[in-house]
Amino acid sequence: MSRYFLLLSLCLALVPIARAQQLSADEEKALLAKLRDHRAQFPALSADFSEERTTRLLNKPLLSSGTLAFHTPNKFRRELKGGSPSATVCNGSERRIFYPNFKEAEHYTLGRRQFFDESIAALTAGVNFQDVEKFFRVTASHEGAGYRITLVPKTSGLRRILSRLTVSLNADGMIEQTDATLPKGDRVLTRYKNVRASKQSDAKFDFTPPPDAHVSTPLGN
Repeated sequence: MSRYFLLLSLCLALVPIARAQQLSADEEKALLAKLRDHRAQFPALSADFSEERTTRLLNKPLLSSGTLAFHTPNKFRRELKGGSPSATVCNGSERRIFYPNFKEAEHYTLGRRQFFDESIAALTAGVNFQDVEKFFRVTASHEGAGYRITLVPKTSGLRRILSRLTVSLNADGMIEQTDATLPKGDRVLTRYKNVRASKQSDAKFDFTPPPDAHVSTPLGN
């Protein structure tokens, strides 16, 4: 189940909260509409990120960094650097995860497992905000010049992998930081920098593992 959580880097964040002012229902609807319009106008983005994962199994947080490219509605490429590198790539119909240190690759086909497909759709909703209310209970607040949006899963299936998802945005609707809380208390903080709207070619979201890599299909063929 932890492998699903790699997707959360596309859409979660935490900013220290100071005098956050909750929006009214009408203001909240207007904000979500604004964000959808913004994503429609700028469907692709790229960013660098640093991540801190806290787990009850370890005394110290796990620190990592990498790059992210995203194109609405569900294409993304997330590359993790450092001592345990990986690449997670989704072209909208297939998702692949590659671990170069182990020459291991995982292949997932979308459209065959309802739970898996809903997980991807729900988690990318936190980036493009399309149908976000279908999957989450939404609350939004002003936070400085920007916004903080908290998403709580509605379905039992999503609650198996996520307890709460917080997205922090600047005044222009760009992601700044994310915070994900998992059911067993683990937490992932992701801070984004150099976030920019940028064109992404389809080739960016296609990935073929090297010939010597072992490819598995954890969810079956």
